[in-house]
Amino acid sequence: MINFFRKIRKKMADENKPIKYMRYAIGEIILVMVGILLALQVNNWNEERKMEAQFKVSLEKLYNAINFDQYLYNNSIRLLEWQIRSIDFFLLYPDSIPLDQIPWGIYNLGYENYEGVSPETIYHASFLGNSISNNEQNELSKQIINYVNYSKLGERKSFDLIYPIFLEEEVPFPIPTISLEANFYTFADTISYYSIDELNRLKSVFDSHKFKSTIKSLRSLKISDRSIPINQMEDANSILQLIKEYYPEVRLIYRDVGIIGTSINGFPDVGAKSTPLTNKKKDENIWEIEMFLKQGKVKFRCRDSWAQNWGGSSFPSGSAEFNGRDILVNEEGTYHIRLNLDKKTYNFIKKENE
Repeated sequence: MINFFRKIRKKMADENKPIKYMRYAIGEIILVMVGILLALQVNNWNEERKMEAQFKVSLEKLYNAINFDQYLYNNSIRLLEWQIRSIDFFLLYPDSIPLDQIPWGIYNLGYENYEGVSPETIYHASFLGNSISNNEQNELSKQIINYVNYSKLGERKSFDLIYPIFLEEEVPFPIPTISLEANFYTFADTISYYSIDELNRLKSVFDSHKFKSTIKSLRSLKISDRSIPINQMEDANSILQLIKEYYPEVRLIYRDVGIIGTSINGFPDVGAKSTPLTNKKKDENIWEIEMFLKQGKVKFRCRDSWAQNWGGSSFPSGSAEFNGRDILVNEEGTYHIRLNLDKKTYNFIKKENE
């Protein structure tokens, strides 16, 4: 009898094996599926991290490029305001303009430097990849693209108004040379280039109704044009703020900042090089040096190049203006020089024992 019951239990156990195998197989399948889902989740998370890191790299490049755009807009505003004042001077005091200044004075009324968004900004914006599922990135990308597209400028007409003045009087256009201290052209050796007769012919047009009407129309055009870089500046400020809100650690990047000028060893025309400044705090764009300065002029610049340079109109402190005028050092001595490129300011602090 005992053997009989043993046979029955064995038979029942054998009959339950498929159920056990099925349970085991289902358990294994679930574990594999959970593993795959976890692996996919980790992979997606890693991809999101990579895209976030790449997005921030692109944002920092754009942050620096748009900051440079602001310099361009400011230069355009300064030029247009100078041109408007110059037109007023031509209209009110035509006899006060020196004969040898007339050609470049007229020429500069029509000069244009409306560069809009820099090529660097356009380039970096074209590589601004963002995650489709990240709404914050999508919205920021859209605002940046709108900024780039809005800043494209149409055809300008200033030179079309000015050039006929030279052509009709059979006077050649001036030979321009870029001035690093201004946003317009200057001209050397005017008298050797123009005859007195040519200069007098240009001066004679001042009293004509046609000339006055032309530069009045030009003035209206300049006033209208001035709104373009002003709006661009406001738009750029808005985009920089949006980038800063998304990426608070973003910063402006400058390298190899130096100082140069006649107060030290002169400018490049005598073979001088920039004296390097020190960036003591890597997370701030504050550059410093202590050195002796003679009476003269100085400017700040990057990489011993004029591509990025700053000047100013006051001493011993003031606003660091991109492509600004030479800073006049009116008293020699040893100074602690501090240039803050985040706040765009400079300070020359004279040592007390000097």
